[in-house]
Amino acid sequence: MSSQKFTNALASSHAHNKQLLLVILAIVFLASFGIYFAWCQPKAVDIHIATDLRSGDTIRVVDGVAPINKSNVYSFGYYIWQQINRWQADGEKDYGQQIYAMQYFLTPSCQAQLKADLSKRHLRGELRRRTRHITEIPGFPYSENRVVSEGRDAWTVLLDMQVMETFGGSAVKDVFIRYPLRVVRFDVDRERNPWLLALDCFGSNAPARLNPADLNPAAAAANLKAPRLPGTVAPSSLPSDTSVD
Repeated sequence: MSSQKFTNALASSHAHNKQLLLVILAIVFLASFGIYFAWCQPKAVDIHIATDLRSGDTIRVVDGVAPINKSNVYSFGYYIWQQINRWQADGEKDYGQQIYAMQYFLTPSCQAQLKADLSKRHLRGELRRRTRHITEIPGFPYSENRVVSEGRDAWTVLLDMQVMETFGGSAVKDVFIRYPLRVVRFDVDRERNPWLLALDCFGSNAPARLNPADLNPAAAAANLKAPRLPGTVAPSSLPSDTSVD
């Protein structure tokens, strides 16, 4: 009788141990799955916050990538392009220095294009003792339809700028030009380029000269329409333009 009890107790112990083993294996499996799932998640999430949050905002992150709102794209393109075109004392020195200073915010093809423009202007004598600065045309600030999306990772930004140059202290240029800047995602060097964006110069488009007599800020703001890309970027509310160097 005692032998039977001992046998039953041993069998019960073995069954209990087997149950514990199954529980342990299940815990190990779940823990391993959790570790793998956590490892697969993005290690960092970059979020571009809209400048106007009065009505709140919702940001959808997919695979660690969040959409970039148009106002941030416009601000980036405006800031970098304005810096490149800031020749404070002598364009012969300043232009190249500005290209170098902004190199981390330019794609390789854009850097090559700007360096070629630098060489061309140097040969033409268009840089020596020249100063240059650009700013938004008064009455033509940012609006959402000035940023044309080419998908999730590229945009064309329509900058209507007033370009002013002096030579030896005398004004030699004061014109209105539309720059169709192409902005792309550029996650290459987060230390030097925290925006993770870069200028790709003009893409398949080209700058265009605007006629000051035809500029009507009120009408342009109401009628500005972004065209389909690729092609010439020229909203219908503005005058016919001519290509510029």
